[in-house]
Amino acid sequence: MLSTEKLSTAFLAIIEEAEKAQKKNSSDKVSKRLQTIISIAKHQSDIRSAEKGKCCAGHKK
Repeated sequence: MLSTEKLSTAFLAIIEEAEKAQKKNSSDKVSKRLQTIISIAKHQSDIRSAEKGKCCAGHKK
């Protein structure tokens, strides 16, 4: 199993590549799909880099 740090780095790489592809592609359909990928990867990266016990994802305040 990959460490949390390696997973976080992998998600950051996904974000970077999706953003590059988004800039090169002018199709709205593809751009929306890439934005979804970016959003998911950013969320996962944020969760994995959060201090243990500090993530409140999915919890209403």
